[in-house]
Amino acid sequence: MKRMLAIILVICVFLPGCTSPTNEVDIFRGQDLPADDPEYQVGEFSLYDIDGNYTNLSDYEDQVLIVSFVYSRCPDVCPIVSANLRWVSEQLPDDYGTNFSILSITVDPWWDTQNVLRDYATSRDLNWPHLTGDVEELEPIWKSFHVGLQTYSNTSYQNDSAETSGRHHPDYLVDHSTATIIIDKHHNQRVRWNDLDWEPTLFLEDLQYLLDE
Repeated sequence: MKRMLAIILVICVFLPGCTSPTNEVDIFRGQDLPADDPEYQVGEFSLYDIDGNYTNLSDYEDQVLIVSFVYSRCPDVCPIVSANLRWVSEQLPDDYGTNFSILSITVDPWWDTQNVLRDYATSRDLNWPHLTGDVEELEPIWKSFHVGLQTYSNTSYQNDSAETSGRHHPDYLVDHSTATIIIDKHHNQRVRWNDLDWEPTLFLEDLQYLLDE
């Protein structure tokens, strides 16, 4: 009997899941983010929109929130992401603005004034807040959402996000590594869609999951 018990214990040690918890199953089509990790909890922030009014995270209590990072002179990805978000908003008209909202935050505050962002949004028929602010206000937000940001001047001089010299003129480019993030009703980042991996219909499934949660 003791020998049999020893054999069972040995087998149990080597069986997957017998002595360790099972791996969590991904529930989203995009990249799942750990809801219980403080690193992905979004803190309060305040930025101003194209009308000069301040928008606060706390304005969206009990709403699912989609946050994207753009800049008005982006030649490729940003306009596509913006068009995708407009499509998403049109698929759920009864929920949009009440159960979920969209925010677009600039990664180029040196150029993207409220008037510039107004032109960007109105020319593309984008009816959600496009936000800007001082670099000191934006940097903690970029960090919270894991935005990678560099600028390049016409002399190929490269700056990191902590250095702002040389950015007051239009002769530079912004290279940013960003994504669109869906935040749940408790302001936890839950799913990340990298800008080059966008699949609008699958994104919509992730949004619907969080709306139903």
